[in-house]
Amino acid sequence: MQTRDEEQERRYLDGTLRLLRMELERLTASIDDSARTIREQKEHMWEHWRDMDGAEKANFRTAVNMSVSLGEQTLATRQRIERLLQSPYFGRVAFHRRGEPEARGYYIGVHDFSDPDTQEILVHDWRAPVSSLYYDFETGAAHFETPTGTAHGDITGKRQYKIQDGRLEYMFDSALNIGDDVLQRELSRSVDDRMKNIVATIQREQNAVIRNETARVLILQGVAGSGKTSIALHRVAFLLYRFKDTLSSDNIMILSPNKVFGDYIAGVLPELGEEQIAEIGFDRIAGRFLAKVTDYETFSEQVVKLLDRVDEVAAERMRYKATPEFVTRLEDWIASCADEEFTPGEIERKSKRLSAEWVADAYNQSRGLPVFTRLDLLADSAVHRLRHEIQDRGGRWTAADTNSVRKQVRAMFPYKDALALYKAFYQAPGRRGLFRPLGRKKIEYADVFPLIYTMITTSRQEGYGHVRHLVVDEMQDYTPVQYAVLRKLFSCKMTILGDSNQSVNPFSSSSLPVIHSIFPEADCLELCKSYRSTAEITDFAQHISRNDKLVPVARHGTPPQVVACADQHDEQARILALIERHRRSDHRSLGIVCKTVAQAETLHHALSQAGVESTLLDYDTTAFTGGIVVTSAHIAKGLEFDAVIVPHVDDTNYTDEMDRCMLYIACTRAMHELHLTHAGPVSRFLEFTGETGDHGDRLGVADAETAGIR
Repeated sequence: MQTRDEEQERRYLDGTLRLLRMELERLTASIDDSARTIREQKEHMWEHWRDMDGAEKANFRTAVNMSVSLGEQTLATRQRIERLLQSPYFGRVAFHRRGEPEARGYYIGVHDFSDPDTQEILVHDWRAPVSSLYYDFETGAAHFETPTGTAHGDITGKRQYKIQDGRLEYMFDSALNIGDDVLQRELSRSVDDRMKNIVATIQREQNAVIRNETARVLILQGVAGSGKTSIALHRVAFLLYRFKDTLSSDNIMILSPNKVFGDYIAGVLPELGEEQIAEIGFDRIAGRFLAKVTDYETFSEQVVKLLDRVDEVAAERMRYKATPEFVTRLEDWIASCADEEFTPGEIERKSKRLSAEWVADAYNQSRGLPVFTRLDLLADSAVHRLRHEIQDRGGRWTAADTNSVRKQVRAMFPYKDALALYKAFYQAPGRRGLFRPLGRKKIEYADVFPLIYTMITTSRQEGYGHVRHLVVDEMQDYTPVQYAVLRKLFSCKMTILGDSNQSVNPFSSSSLPVIHSIFPEADCLELCKSYRSTAEITDFAQHISRNDKLVPVARHGTPPQVVACADQHDEQARILALIERHRRSDHRSLGIVCKTVAQAETLHHALSQAGVESTLLDYDTTAFTGGIVVTSAHIAKGLEFDAVIVPHVDDTNYTDEMDRCMLYIACTRAMHELHLTHAGPVSRFLEFTGETGDHGDRLGVADAETAGIR
């Protein structure tokens, strides 16, 4: 029976591939025809341009533009067909719809494909409503939405495939939503240079996030390795498919933690047949608002400083400015200043006067608007009134007169701009000392977004009105005031995701309840299953930072190894030996994750001196490169590697709570293998290993000698 099924499946695959090749040939010919037509249209237009009137020229331009647009659409379709030729589908669900004589098989793939002659759908897009049968149900009663209503029935069978380069590698039946065998095979593979799509292994709880259409704000808390970023990108692809008539890639933006991570995830949407979406970071937002206002510390500079030494006074300032209550206090104070600290006075110019009562009335008419906008409107109104009075009597009004009126109005409010207003906030009793500039014209990172929020709250600022959906990654690293800034700048739907266990600054991190308090209307979902690491690596990381909700996937591998070294020279030798062992393995990627960028730079230089080719990822890096990567825990967030080496895990390097966060992040980057090395006493966070120095022998003298070390 299995053989007969396999023969039928191979025939179906062959038939599908044959039709795909025919369609590819047709599309290629169509593209060639389009190119020829566009060339001929342009040549005709150039030859007869002088003889054409305006209407003819416009018609010809329209015709050329239409030909180009059709050609681009055909090219995009051809690219989808080329992807399907590699792997037309990955699953099949047999569904017996109520009222129909027999079950029908639905094949699920990355894109849909229909028989060009009969228009019968041979492959259904993974985002289509019928595909939810594959992801959300086991055998038995099931349903899916259709244009005419809900279709009810029973799933009588599910089958999963691995098709590569048009060849069926394996197939098997499964009663569950996604068979563990496929998931285990996929998770056991070596990781490529970039994040890939996960359409073949989307789990039921992940699918619920991806297909959520109703939430205006969706907050996703996911443990390390739960696939939350990938799920967010698949959610974007689903929304683009579901609302293709009203939503395009131009309307979506992702707020990414750094450019390396942005490059790492860049291939997912194109793999799914969607255009790449724009990225932005909080650093870019800060630059836009503060470039002409003040110099400022960046987030990465703050992290570097904290990792070097925690200044408790500075940490207290960060904590104060990282609560929802701080946003409320700042907002209330700004509102009270606008009402109480404006002192209406008489405006005079060229013997004409406007009374203080007129000024007060004019100012109060714009109540509800930002204070500096109110002052500008008041000045405009005063200028308009005085100019007309003077000109009506034959007088002359100049730019100097306008400037004089504006100065008089601004003098009625004690703060010249948002920065002065923000500084004054800390003059109140109980807040003195909580604003500490880093120089005459430089502010701490903790003040960057409170200042920007003050700017947005006190004067009209242009937002990002064209964005209709914002994806916010690494939600735990952003403070309530940063979310308040986002709400002001982006009046759109949002998908917010992260993991509270992976904060790089525990003094200003935001938990799920805190973020939910900022977005009380949000749907909150949690992903607790971790797919990235083996059970052994996950258990090891759990001892560093416990998360009782985390459920590791049942995939096993080598236990993590803590390698004790005699001294720094010995530690470098053992790292070289581990690199050599990695080269001889089937694994593709190796991440050497240090605590700081400075440590990564030092180690990268030492490895280069030893003849090891590796890539250093630092804060200036804009692109992710595979192979052997040396970086810091902060920059490695969101990345994953087949094997990870964490150097210098001694107690002088990993000692406080911030270090614990970095160590946890570093260890949870590993999929299959994890090695930690140290030359001094092991970190207090690794005492659970009972490490005494004997672990180093596991590496073996032979490995060190193979690496050329004596």
